[in-house]
Amino acid sequence: MTSPPSNYPAPQGYLPPGYGPPGGYAPPVPRPTGPGGVPLAEFGERLLAYLLDGLILAAILIPPAVAVMVALLVPYAHAVDSAANGQPHVAVIVGSFFWMFVLIFGLQFLGTYLYQVTYQLRAGQTVGKRVMRLKVVDAGSGASMAAAAARKRWIIHLLFGFVGPLAYLDGLWQLWDPQKQTLHDKVARTVVVRV
Repeated sequence: MTSPPSNYPAPQGYLPPGYGPPGGYAPPVPRPTGPGGVPLAEFGERLLAYLLDGLILAAILIPPAVAVMVALLVPYAHAVDSAANGQPHVAVIVGSFFWMFVLIFGLQFLGTYLYQVTYQLRAGQTVGKRVMRLKVVDAGSGASMAAAAARKRWIIHLLFGFVGPLAYLDGLWQLWDPQKQTLHDKVARTVVVRV
């Protein structure tokens, strides 16, 4: 057995010239914060709260809408049966469908207003936001939002819902906004924070 050559230098207690200690990790990127340093809600959290609120609203608003449809379609069906040739008068058709749409849309508007505005004014949260531990606050002060701000959020969200691409743009806007605000947040000057 041969021994290794003896021309290797003895280990030293420091690094050879030109080398330094390994670098550390960069500090984490800080989460965006709202007024008072409270962390802003992330996109996924807001999306889950929105979907949960949608399920709750559907459970509340679909049964009355179905009841209105049945209540107004029954007279229409009787008019068809009693018509001599099977075709009821045009006024019966138009009247039934007109009142059906008026009542259903009225119920929807009233229901969403009560849920999104009145309910949210109590504590700044809907049920979905409460489950996800989110709250809507004034963007400037961090205080609870005013009634006018809640109404602005609701009406802008409602109007954007009638124009499909704007509804998507409204919800997705928070992905690139530094304050994580949607368009209806910007109009109402609110932010959604974690509680």
